[in-house]
Amino acid sequence: MNPESVDWTGIPGPRWYQPDEVADAFKALIRTTQADDDQGGGIRSVVGNDHAGTLYPAAVAGTDVLLHIIATCPGPPRNAALWVLLDWWGCFQPEPGFESYIDQDGHRVKVIPAIIERVEQAPDIMCVIGEHDTSARGLVRRLLRNLERGWVLEK
Repeated sequence: MNPESVDWTGIPGPRWYQPDEVADAFKALIRTTQADDDQGGGIRSVVGNDHAGTLYPAAVAGTDVLLHIIATCPGPPRNAALWVLLDWWGCFQPEPGFESYIDQDGHRVKVIPAIIERVEQAPDIMCVIGEHDTSARGLVRRLLRNLERGWVLEK
């Protein structure tokens, strides 16, 4: 999913959510030449509160974009996207008051279950990446282990 194809302004969030910055943060991640977890800071800050460890409803669509980056952008962008999901997993919780929201189709979406569901739908591509991309292999394995355990802190 292209970050520009999402109507970020149509996704609710707290007053400090700035939807006009989301697509640019994802485009910066796609252009990154660094493979470490620091490259995901922009994403963690635009679809959540990185300092408080909370996620806004935009993290759900953000997960779709991250999975698209993981599937189609090898190298540093893939690894940075994997790091974002790993940073969130079990450590971040929904922003208070935004645990669920009504999407643009009128459906109630629970933030954490929706993120988990999206990652659950991607194990085939994760396995292919884990087999063929040696730089992402360890990150993919960690994400799949986390998926098996559920939304709990990695041990």
